[in-house]
Amino acid sequence: MINFEVRYHNVDIQKINEELNKVENTTTKFSQIFANLPCLNIINELNDINEINIISKQLSKNKNQFIVLGTGGSNLGAKALVNILHGSESNKIKFYDNIDPIKFQNSIQQFDIEKLGIIIISKSGNTPETLCQFSALIEILQNKKNGKYLLEECCVITENKESPLKQIANNYNCRILYHHPDIGGRYSVFSNVGLLVASIAGLDITKIRDGAKDLISQIKDGFFKEHLISAHLILSLQKLRKINLNVLMTYSDALFFFGKWYLQLWAESVGKNSKGITPIHSIGTTDQHSQLQLYLDGPRDKFFTFITKNHSDLGLKMNSEILKKFKVSYLAGKKMGDLMQAEQQSTIDIFIKNGLPMREIFCKDIDEFLIGQLMALSIIETITFCTLLGVNPFDQPAVEQGKQLTKKYLFNNI
Repeated sequence: MINFEVRYHNVDIQKINEELNKVENTTTKFSQIFANLPCLNIINELNDINEINIISKQLSKNKNQFIVLGTGGSNLGAKALVNILHGSESNKIKFYDNIDPIKFQNSIQQFDIEKLGIIIISKSGNTPETLCQFSALIEILQNKKNGKYLLEECCVITENKESPLKQIANNYNCRILYHHPDIGGRYSVFSNVGLLVASIAGLDITKIRDGAKDLISQIKDGFFKEHLISAHLILSLQKLRKINLNVLMTYSDALFFFGKWYLQLWAESVGKNSKGITPIHSIGTTDQHSQLQLYLDGPRDKFFTFITKNHSDLGLKMNSEILKKFKVSYLAGKKMGDLMQAEQQSTIDIFIKNGLPMREIFCKDIDEFLIGQLMALSIIETITFCTLLGVNPFDQPAVEQGKQLTKKYLFNNI
């Protein structure tokens, strides 16, 4: 069962469906593509789920705080999953995806490092930011009386090949889990990269995969075609109306990092060979006070996706007496969720009234099953759009240039 509803406005979806119906093999073609993708096939595995849950319990023994060292796809998927817990994780987890030297130093010094769980993730084992972070922690841990034990307690996820990270992990007898060799970082959320941290946080990782499996099953059976509709629509809008910005607006803080994960998934997959459409993530209601003016009254070069839920009657109640006294009676007696719901709906209504091309993905509940479905849809939609655009959704050749130049600058300073 799909746990969300999709509604389109100010676009001709009937025309898109008619075009899809003319191409009878479209559904079959993409079903065959998805059937051979390791990043999606992994959701059918069972043994690794048991292994992940066992290791999660072992790592959590005598620990209730964890840090995750990793950048990009090694970090964002897990962060998006943990985010749906709204801060109610069974173990507190802090993600480090940057190397700002002062912030990293000040932040690490706030932990009791001897009681801290440490997870290090890099597919290649060569990511300089992650090696930098881990080696800085090694410098600290080695100076502890039980430093040898603390280093052995670290958990590393990397490919089963000789790399600096794997060699370091072996040198200190760290626990090593192997990153699937055929799954790229930004597509790794359904593997141990995303699910180990999710399990430590207290999420039911089986339900995450169940959500993805349900959606993919309906695609294979031909009952769900949203990925085809949206990909064809966005491509059509780009060609006919010069739409070059793909704006995702999430109306729940539980989806804040889902939006950041989506940015990487879309940008690194789509932007190649001078082709692509730039993703933007906006947050409701926050960005109504910063970006909405431009969206409504600026260039008509954007396609919008709103991800919404029903906020009515949720949260803390506002004080009636003080609000009435100071003539804000329209809020009196309401709950915070009532204001969120009103602002969400009014924004959608004004977008419709202004003729802006958009879709709304209305979620019933934001839980493990739903996030699994949203992430599976995002992956499949991205791959579909890349295929229609004629670019490889799995590589990132331009990024390699920057990596090589970074190494050159460092060597020149030795």
